[in-house]
Amino acid sequence: MTDYALNDRGSLDVVTENFYDTEIMRVFGGLSAGRAQTWHGLAALVPEPDNPFDPRTVSVRVGENKVAHLSAQDAHRYWHPLSRVIASGYTPVVPLHLEADLLRQDGVAEVDSRAVIDIAPPDLLFPLNTAPAQAAVLPQGSSIKVLDEQEFAEYLHSIVPASGEGRVILTLEVNKVRNSHGVTVDTVDVLYERKQVGRLSTQMSEQFIPIIHYAFEHDLLTAVWGTIRGSSFEVSMTLQSVRASEVPAQWFEELPNDVPELLPDAEHFDVPPAYVAVESDHGRNAKKWRKGFVAAHPDTPAPTGARGFAARFLGERSQGTEQRRAAASTAASPTDAASTGAPGAGHAGGPGSTAARTATAEAPAADGGVAALMDGHDGELVPAGETREGTGTRAASSSDAKTLVGGMTPLVTGLLVLTAILVVLGVVLLGVEPLATTLVLIVAVATGFMAVYLHRTL
Repeated sequence: MTDYALNDRGSLDVVTENFYDTEIMRVFGGLSAGRAQTWHGLAALVPEPDNPFDPRTVSVRVGENKVAHLSAQDAHRYWHPLSRVIASGYTPVVPLHLEADLLRQDGVAEVDSRAVIDIAPPDLLFPLNTAPAQAAVLPQGSSIKVLDEQEFAEYLHSIVPASGEGRVILTLEVNKVRNSHGVTVDTVDVLYERKQVGRLSTQMSEQFIPIIHYAFEHDLLTAVWGTIRGSSFEVSMTLQSVRASEVPAQWFEELPNDVPELLPDAEHFDVPPAYVAVESDHGRNAKKWRKGFVAAHPDTPAPTGARGFAARFLGERSQGTEQRRAAASTAASPTDAASTGAPGAGHAGGPGSTAARTATAEAPAADGGVAALMDGHDGELVPAGETREGTGTRAASSSDAKTLVGGMTPLVTGLLVLTAILVVLGVVLLGVEPLATTLVLIVAVATGFMAVYLHRTL
């Protein structure tokens, strides 16, 4: 689709920290540790109604690489205007400023990044009018004052929106005027909808005249973004454009009209599916997972360490565990089922029953286990105490987690024994095979550290 350049008179921070490391690396073509790099260019804003995590996600993409997304609040604010652009058959684009650095923490390489897009507030994204079809629109830049606009105040007051401010598309034309010294000079007139609303200063006109002539030679008008502000007492006009020396060479080659006409505004616009999974959706870094979990659920502590891993791993198995237990209960004999209500008989309902003992054994695990589990398939949070079925699931998961943790104790012991054997072997080889001694001691140190880490974590 053709790009639609949104009004970029403003800035907005976007989210980069959640799982875009691989895609950001691709944009930079690689990063060096300890050396921050920057990238500037156009990025597309793509609504993703089919996003499995949040159907109101707006991603920021450089080519095929998804490098960021808008925060939930900003995505809600910009969803409607972006949907209008896409429904009109265009791709909304904005300038992106991306900064990234490669860090190493705990022996793991991570991309530390920050991104800002240039974009106006939602109510100022679109101009009040449409750019002429046969026009080349200059890139936006700093503001330039339009002179003599008070001579056209009556017409300008009819343009000013009720909010008192609006963006417009203006055209520039060269005209000859006689100055105060009686000398005829070239000046640039500013027009709105083919009607003059002001002019540029002589100095500023000299900068734009060559550009206007170049576009005219290609049968095109020269258009620029502008801003009109006014009240019942006064009105002012400025235009926002890069200076002649700042116009990129690509503009002269393409002479783009990237502000085409859109569909009339409506309450709702259909947006096609656009979700694309990033690399980390297939295997998310544990530290990134915890960071994203805390951001999404600030009131719930994210599981950490080996226990957090066990909770997330067993969260996927808990449903199967409950199903197996339910099947076992269903398979019980009718006689056993009928005797459930017998007090103290040692059956299912009595204090000495297997079910009672199981419930008693699992209760501490449920109280001391993970407060909330993250499903490995759909990222769905299951809060503690939500339903009885959920409580049973977490109890089973916590019990299995303790079994897993307890099963790792022999591993720690084995690592310590291996460390001791390697140290003895190193001492024996000392003075005989120096290289072998060095290698053996290195392995011994590694296994020792692993044993200490597992012991402290579990």
